[in-house]
Amino acid sequence: MALPNISDLITWAGIKFTNTDWNDNWNKLIQFLTDGTYDLNVNQITASTYVGIPSDQFSTITAGENLTAGDILRISGGQAYKADNTTFAGITAVVGVCNTTVSSGQTVKIDYGFYNSFSSLTAGTKYYVGTSGGLTSTKPEYACEVGTAVSATRINIEIKNVEGAATTWTPTYSASGAMTFTSVTTNYATYTRNKDNTSVYVEIKATGTLGGTVSTQMKFTPPVTPHADYTAGTLDAINLVGAGCIGHSTGALRGFVTNYDGTNINVFMPSNPNFTLGSNAGLYLSGTYRI
Repeated sequence: MALPNISDLITWAGIKFTNTDWNDNWNKLIQFLTDGTYDLNVNQITASTYVGIPSDQFSTITAGENLTAGDILRISGGQAYKADNTTFAGITAVVGVCNTTVSSGQTVKIDYGFYNSFSSLTAGTKYYVGTSGGLTSTKPEYACEVGTAVSATRINIEIKNVEGAATTWTPTYSASGAMTFTSVTTNYATYTRNKDNTSVYVEIKATGTLGGTVSTQMKFTPPVTPHADYTAGTLDAINLVGAGCIGHSTGALRGFVTNYDGTNINVFMPSNPNFTLGSNAGLYLSGTYRI
């Protein structure tokens, strides 16, 4: 067969191929591609039935609530709901993107290969589950990646839970017995949830004044309740917070051990002596504990 001219195919510029068009002309397309004279640029292929061409990846399921096209969806109890990053449950079993607007109880199509009808995306930016089925480009405390934008409207979907963003919390400080820990300045206090939400990494630095009557413990409230395996009020062989030091008015730095009493993380010096009273007492801690 003689090599066709480009005019043989210009008829379909901006017009969909019919099945007959494809069957009658596929060999011409192959000749163009293999000849090396022309490049075939395709933005999107749309057809009611795909034969020999990979189809969009999707599944269908019953909607558990009213859903809008473009919502990020999760599965719970065999139904589809809007994903939401305000809780770990909200980013659990995230599966894809709602293809069409449906009411609760109707069948919803979920795209999980790509979705091409977003708006105002930034190509090359990674997006996470946002709130109420939305997207965010800012990593949240509970983080689930949806995928990376390849255009202003399209995300190639690659869903996975990841470590959350470092999140600030406001500790409450105290001390044991009649000792006080007051006038405290928190230099930083952040925590990061792991991808499975089974542990948090904590960093805290705070300085203040130890007053009252000398005692053995400085205390602060944790950002997330520790796991029940940490025995309340019992000094655990495994430090609750893994590494750090305590400084106080003399400028000395001392090691520490910690436990959890059901309310506070308690900080001890190794041989459990009293702390030194005075200004510039400080907690400098970092490490991981189970939740």
